[in-house]
Amino acid sequence: MNLKDKIISVARLEDVVQRYLPLHRNGSLSKTMQGICPFHDDRHPSLYVNVKEQYYKCFACGEGGDLFKFVQKMEGCDFSGALKILAGWYGLSETDDYRPAKFPSVRKRTQPVSEELVSQLHIDVLLRNCRMFLDLLEEYQPEDEMLRETYKAFEVGLAPASLPSDYKNYCNRIVFPIRNERGELVAFAGRYRGETKGTDIRKYINSPTSPIYHKSEILYGLYQAQEAIRQHKFVYITEGYKDVLAMYAAGFRNTVALCGTALTEQHATLLSQYTRQVIVMLDGDEAGQVNGIKSAKLLIEKGFSVGQIILEPTHDPDSLLGRMGREDFIEYMRAATRRSRLEVYEAFLLRNIEQIVSQLHLALTMEERASLFARMIPLHKRLAKVTGLLAHSPVMKADWLLNNLYI
Repeated sequence: MNLKDKIISVARLEDVVQRYLPLHRNGSLSKTMQGICPFHDDRHPSLYVNVKEQYYKCFACGEGGDLFKFVQKMEGCDFSGALKILAGWYGLSETDDYRPAKFPSVRKRTQPVSEELVSQLHIDVLLRNCRMFLDLLEEYQPEDEMLRETYKAFEVGLAPASLPSDYKNYCNRIVFPIRNERGELVAFAGRYRGETKGTDIRKYINSPTSPIYHKSEILYGLYQAQEAIRQHKFVYITEGYKDVLAMYAAGFRNTVALCGTALTEQHATLLSQYTRQVIVMLDGDEAGQVNGIKSAKLLIEKGFSVGQIILEPTHDPDSLLGRMGREDFIEYMRAATRRSRLEVYEAFLLRNIEQIVSQLHLALTMEERASLFARMIPLHKRLAKVTGLLAHSPVMKADWLLNNLYI
């Protein structure tokens, strides 16, 4: 083990920092400690030390790094000098072998740093900042007990009253961490806890567009829903973060939500990796219904089989779960899903019959016409059966659905 590895094995970043300045922990269970940043004229504590991942970050001046970088900055020395200082503090031999990687120094570079490398470094910083902010969140438990495990699984937290300047708008809000389909933490949404009607307070604030976050390319909950989507072979698309959590808590885990108000072509491309069957279920208000029709149209154009569940006006999955309770909500969703799937199948049958009818005028012989009618008659019988089921009973036998709906 070389000297660097020996130091890492015995030294803690928070202990090193506290040799220079005091730190205090943000709550008894917090993964971060906070202090006055020594690298700029800091009047409010802006320096955060992540005790779990062992790195520091100042949200005001941008300085950050590991324990070696901190000592270098504080002592005005190079990496070798930091090694000697730390070795002395922890009683380690300065003569231990340490061979740094042989990369050319910045001054000796003959080639400029590539744009790809700069971009990746920027992305790494953004991802690390997101992890740091997540660690600042306090525990949040919704009033409805049946939602608590789900909120915990999705890492929903409460932003404290004091935050770094980059995140001050989130103070005292309920914060929904947003992960991309690979599980990387890329953004946050903060919901105001009080009433916003008649005020200029925004109900939600969201992370700005960045190299790691474009709301037109992210579907909230997709990372957690992937397995369930493949299992059930279709996905629910809802409008909000709380709708995904309500559906998940009720057992409908194949659910995602838009991070904005519109479904995009990028969303469709993303979903196509998991399924071609979609049920659009946006809010029951007028805006939700209009966006639902637009979303369904776009998905159909992209080759998806699309059904819709039109909710009651002023309601969404989250509010319905709270009003109905878990058991009634499950029955409501099952019936609505079955009906929606039948409507998708009905549309499929109609398209096939329409295609056959359009071919009739091309049939030149009696045999060709008989063949077309032979193909159409079974479809017509199925259509009549589906139409009857839709007209008289929204609750159908499960075995019939399994045999007929996965088209």
